Amino acid sequence: MRKRIAVASAVLAVSAACFTTPASASTCSENYGFELYYNSNEGGSSACFFVAQNFAGEVFTGAGAGKGQAVKNNAASADNWGGRTARVFYNSNYAGVYDDVKAHGWRNLSNTYNQNASWEWLN
Repeated sequence: MRKRIAVASAVLAVSAACFTTPASASTCSENYGFELYYNSNEGGSSACFFVAQNFAGEVFTGAGAGKGQAVKNNAASADNWGGRTARVFYNSNYAGVYDDVKAHGWRNLSNTYNQNASWEWLN
């Protein structure tokens, strides 16, 4: 019985690691993700995302200033490696003022500078 519990725990841990959203910058660019940075001009730690979501509970995982800090209300710039425009929202659930980051472009955030709570791809 203990062996089954240990195996089940290991499977759950690996599964959780596989489905965690933030990834390294190289993974983000290789897989056409959307990347937020802790500092302006793509500086400091980064967090990579692939699907629209709220930022609550997400942290910056890349090397540099801000690593381990919450993404929500802490991002200053963004890089869009994908083929569609990405929109960063001031509020959770894709509401409020926003900043658009064009496909394959980057920018410093203005309307959502250190006040960002969610994002989504636009069609």
